[in-house]
Amino acid sequence: MPSPYFPRQQGPAEAYHQGPPVALRRTNSHSGHEQKEAPHSRHGPAALIRRPRSSHGQQAGELSPLFDNPETRPTIRDLGAYSTNLHTPSSTLSYPAPAAGRSSQPRPMMYNDRPSNWRRDFRFKSGLAGVFHIKSSQTHPQSDWASSSKLMLHRYLQHDKIYPPTIYDLRRDPQTLDFRTLARRPDQRDMMQTVTEPGTPWMRIYNSRLPWYIDIVARDGGYITLADFFYQLFAALQKPIHQSDYYNDDLDEHDRHALNQAYLSRCRDESERLGGVRRVDFLRGKVFFEGLSRGKNGMWRLRTGMERL
Repeated sequence: MPSPYFPRQQGPAEAYHQGPPVALRRTNSHSGHEQKEAPHSRHGPAALIRRPRSSHGQQAGELSPLFDNPETRPTIRDLGAYSTNLHTPSSTLSYPAPAAGRSSQPRPMMYNDRPSNWRRDFRFKSGLAGVFHIKSSQTHPQSDWASSSKLMLHRYLQHDKIYPPTIYDLRRDPQTLDFRTLARRPDQRDMMQTVTEPGTPWMRIYNSRLPWYIDIVARDGGYITLADFFYQLFAALQKPIHQSDYYNDDLDEHDRHALNQAYLSRCRDESERLGGVRRVDFLRGKVFFEGLSRGKNGMWRLRTGMERL
C-alpha cells in the first residue's frame, strides 16, 4: 500500500559537491557493476552526502517536551501556557496516500539510523521479532517526590482494563472525554483537580507502543491538574512524525503498513489526511485510554486498549 508519508528529496545542489568527474573502477562483485573510485582528497564520496539535520529540538513554549535525557528536564518557567485551541499544523514532510491506480511515491535513497530521541528500550514489534532491539533504560525522575511510587493517582486516572474510569479516545480532543462516575459533562472545576495526592509539578509517561517519553508539567509553578494532563497528552500525540521516525533500520515494510492503516483509520476527512502520520498512529489501534499504572524507574505507564462495543 502506498505510504501517506514521504520525505522531501534533496536537490542536486544539496546532494552533490561540485567537482571534476570521478574515475571508475571495476569491482570483484558477481554483478559486474562499476562503482566510483574514492579519490584521496577532502572531496571524496564522504563529502558528497550530507546527513539531514535533526529536527527534534525543543521549541520555546512547547506544550509537552519529549526527550530521553533526564538531565535536561526543563523547569516550569521554560514552558508557556497552553491554549484550548490545540490545532496542529500539517507537517511539510507528510502527505496523503495517492489514489488507487496511481503510482506510489519513490522510496528515499537511504534509510536513517534509529532516531536518537526514541526510548532506548523501545521495539516496534512484540515477542521474539523485536527482542534484538532491547536495551536497558536508565531514565529516572529528578527527585523522589516525583516518583510514581510516592504518589497516589486520582481515581479518574487509575488503571482499569474492563471499566476505565475515564472514557477517552486518544486521537480526539480532550473536550470529548467523559468520566464514568460523573452523570454530566466535565466542567472546569472537575478538570482543575490535581492528578496525584500529594500534588506533583512533573511526571513522565511512557507506553510500550510509543517510541517517545511524554513529560507533563504543571503551569504557573503549581501542581499538575487533570486539564494539564489530558491536554498536554493530546498535544504530544498529535505531533507529526519526522522522516527518521518512518524510514529507519528498525521498521520494515510490514511495520510501515501498520502505521499506514492506523493513519487511515484515524482520518475522518481530507484535512486530517493532509496532516500525514502522527505520533498517535504508533498506538496502532490501541487508542482508548485505560488509565495509568506505576512504571519502571519512578515513571508512569500509559495503559491503552482497543475499542469495546
